[in-house]
Amino acid sequence: MLQAHMKSVIKYAIELDIDYIESFLGYEGDKVLEFITKKKDVVELIESYAKNLGLECKHEYEISGEHGPAYNIFIGVEDPSVFKLKK
Repeated sequence: MLQAHMKSVIKYAIELDIDYIESFLGYEGDKVLEFITKKKDVVELIESYAKNLGLECKHEYEISGEHGPAYNIFIGVEDPSVFKLKK
């Protein structure tokens, strides 16, 4: 289920005007998708799509990033297969 949602977001975003896409493991083993785009409307489309799938989404505008001024969109998903220690 988790994997299917992530694949769905990637397939949707590839059709949009994105400059960069990356998937990585976050600090506590959560899976994170990062999209970079220069267009605000693309941010809104990806956020809306992710929220419809029940995924949490955050974005920021970076003025002097590696790809120039751009929006960074992060979708984080807690991976239930990762064992977590009590805090």
